[in-house]
Amino acid sequence: MQPIHWDAMTPEDAIFELVRAAADGMPVVSAEGIEPAPQPPYVTLVVRWIDAGPAEEGQVDADGNLAMLEHRDATVELKSFGVAAFSALDKLGLTLQHPVFEERAEALGLALFETGRLQNVPPEQGTAFDVRRGALELGIRYSQTYTAFVGTIQTVTGVATTTGGTTAAIDTPFTVKIPTAP
Repeated sequence: MQPIHWDAMTPEDAIFELVRAAADGMPVVSAEGIEPAPQPPYVTLVVRWIDAGPAEEGQVDADGNLAMLEHRDATVELKSFGVAAFSALDKLGLTLQHPVFEERAEALGLALFETGRLQNVPPEQGTAFDVRRGALELGIRYSQTYTAFVGTIQTVTGVATTTGGTTAAIDTPFTVKIPTAP
């Protein structure tokens, strides 16, 4: 799984791209009402929550930058609307597990680690939800990297003292400098 960098595609954008590709032409829109809902059939997507794992500290590179890496598990909720809402999500859940989409997920810095229970939601007569619906939760893992300048040590100066035995203590001053490229 390749980490997603802050200046690249956001994890939510990558998740949308993966689900849209697997939806086989069915519209996938944000459940947060950012864009208007199309006519059914369609799927809404929202990242409900994210569990962040422990951050891992990398090594300082030659330019003095330190990278922090963190793996995160996102719970993604998909809802479908329309006559074939249940079967559409059933197919979408299976499609996302196909090796072609596992590779696509990896290329986007994602990994599908769980396909939850598929729910058939009955229509609510006389309401805005008077249409067949389905619901499916996915577990999608990704990693993010944050890199910032922390600097480097250019010179170390000290004194090494040798003691013990029958000879007097010997102090040896030293200096270590990191060579700079020409």
